[in-house]
Amino acid sequence: MEGLKCCTGWRANWNGVALDEFAGCESNLAANRQTRMLADLALVGCYNKTYMPGAERDRIMLASAKRNLAAMSYFGLTEYQKISQYIFEETFNLRFAIPFEQHNTTVSTVTMNSLTTSQRARIDQLNALDLELYAFAKKLMFQRFERLKAKDNDFEVRFAHLGNLGVRSGVTEFNWDSNIDDMPSNEHH
Repeated sequence: MEGLKCCTGWRANWNGVALDEFAGCESNLAANRQTRMLADLALVGCYNKTYMPGAERDRIMLASAKRNLAAMSYFGLTEYQKISQYIFEETFNLRFAIPFEQHNTTVSTVTMNSLTTSQRARIDQLNALDLELYAFAKKLMFQRFERLKAKDNDFEVRFAHLGNLGVRSGVTEFNWDSNIDDMPSNEHH
């Protein structure tokens, strides 16, 4: 049978599934997804949960995800758009033509506010590795920000004018709109 095997049997997809059932599914790949995506799963036997004890598996996956994140030249966090843009621009010596937009209310924010205390606790427990990885990422991002800021003699002006290409010369300008407009057409004549 094709589909997803879960607590209540086989499903074609997750449509119409209550949050408690979704969270209770052992084969749910949403739990700690970011940690898994950044970790070297070969270290823990990929998806074979019998390869090693769960606590050891979690410890190794989290350490691997942290190591891989720290090795990335750049990453940003959605809730810190301006800082993320500054780090990107300084890291790659590129300037965006417009500032990143900060959206403080998302679908997940609305959803999180509607959860019961027990649902929130269950989600936090299922995503404990991701929560620790996020705390690590946030600390690392702010360390990178402070290091770049300390080297930037024009920081106050630069940071106040992100997305304004006229502030500093000698950098490569990047504008998505002009790149899309300049792309060759795929139409055949």
